[in-house]
Amino acid sequence: MLIAERSTESRAGDILLLPIAALAFWTLAYQLVLVLRWPAKTITWCFLVIAIAGFFLLGRLWKRTKATPGKGYQFHPSQILLLLLGLAYAITILFVRRPNQDDVVYFHRALTQLSGLDQPICLRQTSVDMDAAAFSPVHLATSYETFVAFLGHYLRIDPLYLYQVVCHAFAAFSLPFVFYWCTRRFGLNRWSAAFGAPLGVGFLLLADKSSFGALLGAVKSLQSADPAGWVGFATVSGYMWQGKPIVLILFLPISIALSHRFLSRGNATDLVWLTFLGIGGVGLSNIALYAIPAVIWCSWIAFFMLQLFEHRASENLSKHIRRGLLLAIPLVYPIAILASLKMDIIPKPIDIHQLGPRYMPWREAVDYAIGGSAEHLRNIVLMVAVPLLIVRGRNGLFIFLYLCAVWLFCLNPLLARVWMENILAPTYFRLVYLLQFPLLCALLGAVGSRLERSGHFLKGRLVTVLALSAVIVSFFYSYRGLSIMPRDAKLGIGWKSPREYQLLPANVDFAKAAGKYIAHAKLLAPTWTASCELPLLFPQMNVVAPRYVTHYFANARNPEEGILRRQAQAFIEEDKSGNPQRLRGLEPKFRQVIETGRANAIVVPESESQRVLATLKSINPTWHRVLEAGGLVLMLPSNAQSETRIKSEYYGVRQ
Repeated sequence: MLIAERSTESRAGDILLLPIAALAFWTLAYQLVLVLRWPAKTITWCFLVIAIAGFFLLGRLWKRTKATPGKGYQFHPSQILLLLLGLAYAITILFVRRPNQDDVVYFHRALTQLSGLDQPICLRQTSVDMDAAAFSPVHLATSYETFVAFLGHYLRIDPLYLYQVVCHAFAAFSLPFVFYWCTRRFGLNRWSAAFGAPLGVGFLLLADKSSFGALLGAVKSLQSADPAGWVGFATVSGYMWQGKPIVLILFLPISIALSHRFLSRGNATDLVWLTFLGIGGVGLSNIALYAIPAVIWCSWIAFFMLQLFEHRASENLSKHIRRGLLLAIPLVYPIAILASLKMDIIPKPIDIHQLGPRYMPWREAVDYAIGGSAEHLRNIVLMVAVPLLIVRGRNGLFIFLYLCAVWLFCLNPLLARVWMENILAPTYFRLVYLLQFPLLCALLGAVGSRLERSGHFLKGRLVTVLALSAVIVSFFYSYRGLSIMPRDAKLGIGWKSPREYQLLPANVDFAKAAGKYIAHAKLLAPTWTASCELPLLFPQMNVVAPRYVTHYFANARNPEEGILRRQAQAFIEEDKSGNPQRLRGLEPKFRQVIETGRANAIVVPESESQRVLATLKSINPTWHRVLEAGGLVLMLPSNAQSETRIKSEYYGVRQ
């Protein structure tokens, strides 16, 4: 048999789940301090208390159930391959630059909190000088960014570097081990699972058709959207330092494997791991609020259908119902938060229309994540060939039924409107990640064992060869390139040094040159700089028009302020419309922002500097060019006292 009984029962690999338990304990501590409004520094002490008590209770459970993580571990030569693959993957991503606009939304609040550890956790927008709402209440509940910021603070490591570079490399290193552990749970032997891990990683190295223009489109049009295609979240070309892709790429396959093991064995420890997975996932990203429950629900449906196919449902009906009810325990935490949002116990944003449309066509939403017709064909081949023709048996049928359940309950166009009404239409495409194509590719490692064990059965070997051939042909047909290749050398979206942040080089150059002027200024600058990257380098700087500025002020019941600031920002940005009438209409808004003191420093693209400077001089003749760097020009009024104060504050903070 292909299925190795020892691999499904072994607990040696469960040691990889311990970081999930630690993250769950941190999330509980963080959210406790958030709700009780204690000083932020008490998160660490609450975490230590909860972690010590939690691991003590876990130790007793492991001793009683004989399910201690790492118990019975024996080194196997196949694990050398995993180690080399993990190191190669982690080292590679150190040289790939993929800046992401969402970092300022996730991480700026955590950076700002470091200067106020004696204060409660920030609940409002931290980058502006006026009262403005946070992005959303569920983003306030995520604890991962605060954990990274605190860890960098206590270890004396630059928190931004730890977040964008070190965490990225750590996630990349762990990915092959996650694939190995999951495929072992589905019965692959050691060598098959080890050879399958590079195949799962390889899927993320292939660029989908939809992904080639997605990143550039997001940068050039300054839109806020998740990267298209699976490679958008790949560790090499994507954003695996963020909590969102960690949930989608690492946590979801673990959820499938754990759900299957619990439904098969009924071990209490697996139920505990799933509970930690749900809590820790919420701490990483609000995607976990619906993605992890969806995985667990679809897994139970698949397992129950499997029993029907095997004519076992009637004889074990009570047992399956009991285990299905027990699976509700891991869902309590995320579902409780969703219910609190629905009933407005956790206040919902007042205005969400700027986050996207309420509904979008089903095909458009699905294609955004999958790609074109070639990618659809490839994925169909994977979903049929891998579970039914390569893995086979009960495990293969379970995986196939799980995929069917995802299509039936989550990706069914008839239910699309229901999902979009509850999770927002622009985020509906994330449900495609429940299909877990990288895990399907990792399961291709079963081919070797299948060919070896069915060698004396011509029919069995022929079916395996034909299935593998179909998968290979579909990948050749859908091949568009490698996701690690540079996207735009002019913008700097390509290669970088391991010492560099995941930021555009032009913005870093400008920050180095202008830091002493803008570190404590009220800065009005183009969206991609002031809204997305400069605040990460200067957390104490006030940004006149941050990204989502109209959303922040609309939810603070001051929509006119957000509109005013965004219009002033539009005036200084590069005008590609060629419509002078539009600029004349925006000029009074820009003047109002300057005259009222909302901005005391201006950054403009070089191409717009003369036009903007002329307007500034008409307001105050002392405005002048201070410096140029990274294609941007800094403008300040000639106020010697003001400049001296800014410099002294900057150097005082540095010292």
